[in-house]
Amino acid sequence: MGVTLPHEHLFIDMSCFFIEPSDDEKELAHQSISLENLSWVRSHRMSNLYNLQPFEEEEVISEVLLFKNAGGNTIVEQTPINMGRDPVKLVNIARATGLNIIMGTGYYRETEPSWNPGREGGWVMKKLGSYPQAYIDSATEENLTEKFVQDIMVGDSGVRAGFIGELGCSWPLTDNERKVLRAAAVAQQQTGALITIHPGFHEDSPLDIIEVLSEAGADINHLVMSHLSISVGTHSTRCKLAKTGCYLEWDLFGWDGVYPQRPTPIDIPGEQGRIRQIIQLITEGYLNQILISHDICARIRLARFGGSGYAHILNNIIPIMQQKGITEAQIHTIMVENPERAFAFV
Repeated sequence: MGVTLPHEHLFIDMSCFFIEPSDDEKELAHQSISLENLSWVRSHRMSNLYNLQPFEEEEVISEVLLFKNAGGNTIVEQTPINMGRDPVKLVNIARATGLNIIMGTGYYRETEPSWNPGREGGWVMKKLGSYPQAYIDSATEENLTEKFVQDIMVGDSGVRAGFIGELGCSWPLTDNERKVLRAAAVAQQQTGALITIHPGFHEDSPLDIIEVLSEAGADINHLVMSHLSISVGTHSTRCKLAKTGCYLEWDLFGWDGVYPQRPTPIDIPGEQGRIRQIIQLITEGYLNQILISHDICARIRLARFGGSGYAHILNNIIPIMQQKGITEAQIHTIMVENPERAFAFV
């Protein structure tokens, strides 16, 4: 696999998260991204439809070649089935660029946290429009297990998945999300595939998910807990997670300058803060469980639209890591050895 980005999106439809802008800004919702509106889109990223729509193949090819030219080898494409996963386009990108592209199989979360300042507690859980509600409602755990196993062993459009994920979870977990998690655990037992998780936005969510998976027989040593910097706010919880044996993923590098439109339960650290959290875990002895990536899922994250792009970690973050005392050998472990071990079939 070589140098690997373990959590990216090349073709993802984020339009289900669209937030209608105010009346005096409605025209900005349908504009392409330009220098004139870039600042507005960065602070209203969910209110510009062009920003949220899947990338074009030509865009993806030129953008991922920046990663390849910087020394990259493999991109793990985490887009779930219900968010626009496109096996054929992924093959096209792999063939056009010579990069390894790894596809997953899974479903994104059922509900979306929405901020309502007039409600006690503020947060309201709303159904996510892209969720295949009727199918998941009626599917048994056995049906879902069969789908995951088929995607891995047989494939979709002739393209086989290389892991189970990213499995999206709400806080608290819904009954359907618990069902998907249990099915993934069984599919893992049958295939030996890695499971990757998008936890809910709450400090207790990752450990709650691990408890559900453990009870269903999942191998927690073969599990990636994504989005650590926006789901977990304390070092003690990160250590508790590390002690379970799962991989810990910091995958929002390059996010700085893109602002959340809704209040977030956990303060999002900047680049330096993410690196500091990683150094803390290395010091605690968990180097072999650390993964890093960008989670690019909107056009303003692409280099051509003023974002940092897929080569950001290689070009900009690694030098900062080295300045802060992370050694070349430790960086090799994080970017090469850990992904290789994680995504291997066991």
